[in-house]
Amino acid sequence: MVDQPECGTNNGYVVDTIPFRQTRKPPISDEIRDLSLISGKSASQLARHFGVSKSTIIKARQAAGVKFESTVGRSTNPQNYRCKTPPYGYRVFDGKLVLNNRELKLCRTIVALYARRGLTTTGVSQELTKRGFRNRAGKTAWDHKIVKIIYKRWKDKI
Repeated sequence: MVDQPECGTNNGYVVDTIPFRQTRKPPISDEIRDLSLISGKSASQLARHFGVSKSTIIKARQAAGVKFESTVGRSTNPQNYRCKTPPYGYRVFDGKLVLNNRELKLCRTIVALYARRGLTTTGVSQELTKRGFRNRAGKTAWDHKIVKIIYKRWKDKI
């Protein structure tokens, strides 16, 4: 009932509406399988691509027999990278991880100081600060935790 105090009476209005929602036809499971396996797109990305809900994509993917068990991880797949900040030594270009040569110089320096000269992570962070290397925030102060993370990632690659 709608209250209408200016008229002095309370008249009720009944409004009948039939909600109509136009949905697209669910995509063919073969298309979903191909896009999931070949391009590595997530259910959310496929849902945006086809204009349907994520649950529709998941059901169609299950019907097609596609299982997502990646060893790389859905957010760190180098061919379809979706994290906000890439690891040191990399940058994101067209949704893919590619090497960042400027940061790679820093990674090589960390590996050399830690493994070859035998410094601790605190010693390496102090050496980087002394040499004036800047982190991504533009500061020259380095934390030993970041140094350890960078070393773990690059020790066998450089």
